[in-house]
Amino acid sequence: MTKEAAHYHLKKGGLSAEFSAFGAECTSLTYKGREYLWQADPAIWGRHAPVLFPFVGRLKGNTFIHQGASYTMGQHGFARDRKFQLADQDENSLTFVLVSDAQSLEIFPFHFQLFIRYTLTEAGMKVGYKVVNPSSCPLLYSIGAHPGFNCPLDPEEEAFSDYEIDFMQAGLSSLSVYLLEDGLIGDKKAEIPLHDGKLPLSYSLFENDALIMDVGAFTQIQIRSKITGRGFIMDFSDFRWLGLWSKNKDAGFICIEPWNGIADTLGHDLQLENKWGIQKLEAHQYHEPEFEVGLFS
Repeated sequence: MTKEAAHYHLKKGGLSAEFSAFGAECTSLTYKGREYLWQADPAIWGRHAPVLFPFVGRLKGNTFIHQGASYTMGQHGFARDRKFQLADQDENSLTFVLVSDAQSLEIFPFHFQLFIRYTLTEAGMKVGYKVVNPSSCPLLYSIGAHPGFNCPLDPEEEAFSDYEIDFMQAGLSSLSVYLLEDGLIGDKKAEIPLHDGKLPLSYSLFENDALIMDVGAFTQIQIRSKITGRGFIMDFSDFRWLGLWSKNKDAGFICIEPWNGIADTLGHDLQLENKWGIQKLEAHQYHEPEFEVGLFS
């Protein structure tokens, strides 16, 4: 599907944001004239901040089974590649909506309404999801965010390694992460040592793909330059997992990804109702998780 779609803009004080109806994706987030959002260099990673729906991560064999029927879907679902409609807009916020249709029902046999609401704050943005089940049958799904941030923010003054992740828990001595095998959750975990709840950034952290961890011991993180003090903070207390990801050396970005859902495990039997982390909405119910990003200038 072509990425040509309407574009929208919000501004509040020194904060400015741009959005595309394609994928309901935020495409720019500037504060005091500085761009904080990754600008989707196709030679490195050609997205800004996609929504992950109706699945987070990779399905085993790109396949799931529901009520005896087999379906095929790529990593992170299809919503990021669909055109949303503008549902509402005011001075500081806007809401997009995607509704199930004949095309989606061929690959995902559930009726749904997905709303994504962006609201500018004094120095950042809230992103709220509302997943609605309009049908009389349960809706099985996952949802997550995948925003990428420029890192370093000032390439002429600093490097990726000048940043550190603060998990905002002074007594946190290590980070327990799930290990991926071919994009699936493996049988082992790894412990990454922290110093006073902090982890220096390096590209070597992502040699085996994303760092995936349970949310619980912490519900927010801060990534900040030790040189300039600039960076970002995210609160994701409505989510169960967090992914951190960058690409190979000198990629120039870091993704902070709150998830309600996770990739299939190596031993998954493909049955959707048995998928780890699958969310279940009963008939005519809805769920509204939200995360918030704050920017340091």
